[in-house]
Amino acid sequence: MSVTVLKSRRMFPIVAYAILVYCSGHSAPLSAQQTTDALTTKASLINAIQNWAALEINVDPLAIEVLADDPRLVVKPCDSEYRFSFPFSNQNTISASCDSPAWRLNLRIRVIEKKPGFVFVADYPAGKIIDQNDLEESLVELDAFESLETDDIVGRALSTAVRAGQRVRGSLLAETITQYRVLLDIDEGSIIKSEAIEAIETRFRNIPLGNRLSQSDIEGAKAAQYITRGTVLSRSNLLIPQPAVFTTSLVARGSLLSREVARELIHFGELPRDTIESLDDLGRATAIRQLAPGQPIRYSDIRPIAAISRGEIVKLTVRRGAVT
Repeated sequence: MSVTVLKSRRMFPIVAYAILVYCSGHSAPLSAQQTTDALTTKASLINAIQNWAALEINVDPLAIEVLADDPRLVVKPCDSEYRFSFPFSNQNTISASCDSPAWRLNLRIRVIEKKPGFVFVADYPAGKIIDQNDLEESLVELDAFESLETDDIVGRALSTAVRAGQRVRGSLLAETITQYRVLLDIDEGSIIKSEAIEAIETRFRNIPLGNRLSQSDIEGAKAAQYITRGTVLSRSNLLIPQPAVFTTSLVARGSLLSREVARELIHFGELPRDTIESLDDLGRATAIRQLAPGQPIRYSDIRPIAAISRGEIVKLTVRRGAVT
């Protein structure tokens, strides 16, 4: 039995853009040293292409991207100087050749418009607060929708882990919030002083507005319970001082509220939202319900007395300049 092999007469033009070495199942794998040497040779060629193309096109070498990431591309060593040229009418492909040993390959390039920007100098975990020493200036790809300055970056937290050399982008950064940490153990009922706390910046979380604390809220407040060193304070830890008007004796319904039955005090802890803070705010009013001694007076407990009754004659004085 014979077999006849027919050859097609149709020919297809082939353009070689790179020398690709394929490892078949019968070929021996590259050793670790051979792999390292091959990567070093490729990196050297890419660097030489960037420098040559940059001079020809008049751009920064870092703006030249050599499309040589295919792992199957193996660049042979060159004992002589590289030779470069643009083989086509455009400047999208560079022909690289070597005389010793003789070889030639074509590689595509891309010119990336770049501008000054920032990259991370090391690997950092999510949640880290960025400071000036974590950044390094570098040329980055032009992005019309993003332009970050130092003030936009420093003091913000990472929303995800990043790697050294990675470009700093707004999507990697999260807003921070100032919280306060206790530096020593505090007994229940003790007044908290400034030297007992320190401010820390943490990644912003959905903390309810009512639970956020300022330094003025904390200093002078009482500890609602025993607070251990290292605790990050919340409102549940504190009895925050606030002024309020309290009754000094039993006030019957319909009675006039005056300084004889009410006084201003500093209260530690929560109060109703409509609590009256000062006697001046109380004004002239009567109680619309009976009030117990020591009870905070609320706007919902009183009825203001009108300063002018209906039908009353009122004297109006108008001053205009020196004339009254």
